[in-house]
Order: sequence, then C-alpha cells, then structure tokens
Amino acid sequence: MSSIQWGVFQPDNARPHKAVINQRALQCVDMLPWPSRSPDLSPIEHVWDIIGRQFQRHPEPALIVPVLTHQVQQAWKFIPQTDIRHLCDTMHARLHACIQNSGGYTGY
Repeated sequence: MSSIQWGVFQPDNARPHKAVINQRALQCVDMLPWPSRSPDLSPIEHVWDIIGRQFQRHPEPALIVPVLTHQVQQAWKFIPQTDIRHLCDTMHARLHACIQNSGGYTGY
C-alpha cells in the first residue's frame, strides 16, 4: 500500500521549528533542506512585515485580542495591491539571487 503525500514542509530554521518536540512531530514528514542563514523567500512573510511596519506607526497598541484582530484585518485590507503584485513579480528574481548566493544574503 502506498502512502499519500499531502505536501512537503520547508522549515526556515526559526527557533520553534528547531525545537525537539517539533522535530519529533515532523519525523514522518518530507522536509526540504534549507540553509541555516538563508533569507525567507515566502511572500507572506513580507506581507506580515508590511503589516508590522503599519503597527509600528499605530497610535494605540492593542491590549485585547478582539482589538488586535480588528487592527490586523484593517492593516491587511489596506495593503496596496501594488505591494502584493511586486512580491509576486519579483519572486523569480529573489529565487535566482538566493541560488546565486548559495542561500546567503540576497538584499531582498
């Protein structure tokens, strides 16, 4: 009987991904190798960075979860579509730069 493969996990070497409990839980999962000091190429990480910068400019920090949820939803809603398009359009160049630099710093 063959097993069904649902996906492949690509850890980004963040501390939570390196925790022993997570390593045990992921023993049965196909993993892609990832250089230890490589840039994060996931476009969603860049989107979260955009949201984080918006939060730094926010006049009042969220003190309760419903307020934080609302602030994140508002920040997400107002990300310019040109920023999202830029992340998609530069993916090929970012991957190429990562390969050229053997997984090291790319400037992106």
